[in-house]
Amino acid sequence: MFAQVNVGVTGGTVRAGLVGGGVVPQNGGGRGWKVDEATGEYIMPPKWLALMEWLLEGPDRDPAFQYEWAAANGLHEDSVRRMKRDVRFVREWNRRCAELNIHPERTQSVIDSLHAAAVGGNVQAANLYLQYTDRFTPRQRLIQEEPVASDLSDLELADQLEAQVRHLRVVGDDG
Repeated sequence: MFAQVNVGVTGGTVRAGLVGGGVVPQNGGGRGWKVDEATGEYIMPPKWLALMEWLLEGPDRDPAFQYEWAAANGLHEDSVRRMKRDVRFVREWNRRCAELNIHPERTQSVIDSLHAAAVGGNVQAANLYLQYTDRFTPRQRLIQEEPVASDLSDLELADQLEAQVRHLRVVGDDG
């Protein structure tokens, strides 16, 4: 026995059937995504949002592995892989990761670690820390203006001409 099911957002149709007394697991094709009528943006299904939050927890997340998270949330581990490949999910995941990675608290903890390692004698950490702090020091530019001949007095002009002649004689004697 087979039934055709419309998968919604993708616009395709999938056949589902009974195999060995059970239902064949379906990809889902992004079922559950809704479009916010006010903004026109996709709204992620709750299970997908839970997966996103779990992924963003980083290495300290619990459960530690994807297959464990899938089992704890009543999903097959292949479903999690498919969810992670969905273009909309990837787009939001990248956006959220970028927000997380530029968060000032995270940046400051890395800088603190670099400083501690540098003080402890790690030369590479010291170099990186100094490069980072150098970005915040104001740049000083020395501007040396040569006076314009019309602004010089006759005596100052004569002194500069004599200096140039002496220089040319020294350069001429060397060559």
